[in-house]
Amino acid sequence: MIVFVRVDDRLIHGQVVLGWGRVLKPDRYVIIDDEVAETDWESELFMDAAPEGANVSILTVDEALKRFEEGIFDSERVFVLVKTPGTLLELVDKGFKVDKINIGGLHYSEGRERLTENIYLSEVDREALRELAKKGIKLEARALPESEKVVLNSMVI
Repeated sequence: MIVFVRVDDRLIHGQVVLGWGRVLKPDRYVIIDDEVAETDWESELFMDAAPEGANVSILTVDEALKRFEEGIFDSERVFVLVKTPGTLLELVDKGFKVDKINIGGLHYSEGRERLTENIYLSEVDREALRELAKKGIKLEARALPESEKVVLNSMVI
């Protein structure tokens, strides 16, 4: 069962493990990213960043869709992580079911515009979020469980 879906360009890190992990108590972190899934050293880095006792799967978009369709993770509490809104839009367009997304961190880099304190969007990111919002998916910015949540839908349309 999926307990949380988060867009965060850092994927697994302290906010995810200590902040959200303590509240959600996931059995498995599923990182969905084609590039990370194909890079051994990066995959190992994220596996090592997970808390003791938690399982980590690092999958391409197509592998993730197949595993979720097959029900492989149905008996676990799953925390899904993607780096970009575009990856999430691709998942949704290919049949991934989600009604709410946490936008946790899209950090500043050249060409990105500030939307909130922790969220800077490229035009590609904004368009992907716009499309997700049009599909009726709630987009929520919130760094940590105790942080104030900001609904982004009207800010990206």
